[in-house]
Amino acid sequence: MKEHSFTIQAGGRHAPIHPQAPKMQFIETNKRIFVPAKQHLYRRLSVRECARIQTFPDTHIFYYKSVLAGYKMVGNAVPANLAYFLAKKIRSDFEFI
Repeated sequence: MKEHSFTIQAGGRHAPIHPQAPKMQFIETNKRIFVPAKQHLYRRLSVRECARIQTFPDTHIFYYKSVLAGYKMVGNAVPANLAYFLAKKIRSDFEFI
């Protein structure tokens, strides 16, 4: 699937639903439900899956004591690729000074 992810927030209950699940059924403004008979397909993304969205490599190890702490750590993190390209740009700017 090639869609944008929702923001990875610093909390497990805010983790996006896995993309294998069908889109939730619209009931009314601000109210949606799981598609009947497909409830088994709905689950939150794991801490590792959230880390992948944040562009951390699978080899990166996160140290945390609870799953909620893991979600918080990943959600508060600067995405790895963003940090890399930002640092690269800052370095190139300093080379011209």
